Amino acid sequence: MKIKIFLLSLSIIIIFSVIKYVFWPSAAADTVMGISHNIACPCECPMVLEDCHMSCGMEWKDMIGKRLMAGAGKDEIEGYFFKRFGKESMLTPLQRIHGKWYQITRGGYPISDIALFIALVFVWSGVLYLIITGVLDFLEKGKTKT
Repeated sequence: MKIKIFLLSLSIIIIFSVIKYVFWPSAAADTVMGISHNIACPCECPMVLEDCHMSCGMEWKDMIGKRLMAGAGKDEIEGYFFKRFGKESMLTPLQRIHGKWYQITRGGYPISDIALFIALVFVWSGVLYLIITGVLDFLEKGKTKT
């Protein structure tokens, strides 16, 4: 039973971590990185613009920066990219997952960052495991008293 609870905890933490990393931008919405989180890289690679460091991606980030400095908001800038470059410039959830996976498999992350992520997943899984087992024990004790 304890192994099942730990595996449940581990699964919940991994799912939450993946969803947070892939779908929630790490930067504020009114920054270049926050806006580029929703835009596809114009290069042939499947990267998210936020992660691209090639010249074509840097040009688009520069365009975002210039529009931000001119006072445009996130919706205006995304609308500009959609009108100028079409729907291909906007990321779908599947493209976002492929782009992030591409970055991981192409050596875009140092091994220390990956090790830290794995350690944090296990620590938070342990915390969640303790919470779940504590609640189950509390409920079990409540049943035996009545």
